[in-house]
Amino acid sequence: MASYQATARKIPSSLQVDVHSRGIHTTIDEPESLGGTNTGMNPVELVLSSLGASLQETAARLATENKFKYEQMTVDLEGDLDAAGFVGDPDIRNGFQEIRYSLQFKTQAGQAECEKFADLVTQNCPIEGMLSHGVTVALDRIEIV
Repeated sequence: MASYQATARKIPSSLQVDVHSRGIHTTIDEPESLGGTNTGMNPVELVLSSLGASLQETAARLATENKFKYEQMTVDLEGDLDAAGFVGDPDIRNGFQEIRYSLQFKTQAGQAECEKFADLVTQNCPIEGMLSHGVTVALDRIEIV
């Protein structure tokens, strides 16, 4: 089983967070309307983006072996998040209540073939699986440095 690692450190500026994995750095921030400086996507936008990227990678991997030809696939994603859950309302789930996405194919394939391929992609997409079926998240340790 492969193990992946990432690190997130708060930057003194605003709500910015520097995240990195494999030496690749990304700034995560909030829009100005939420107290940030709008210098990067916020965490929930990154979740949507991760799902979209994972669907793209899964489709690219599966297309050849399933003889599905397409020039381009676009994934549009939208998620509903009720901020009341984030600020402590026990009746509102903290995080997305629902995520929806649509796939647009530029292809010569018909609707039925596209739907069959989309089902295959959805069933094999690791991020879609984690979001749909949950994953155990555990605090491993606390260190004082």
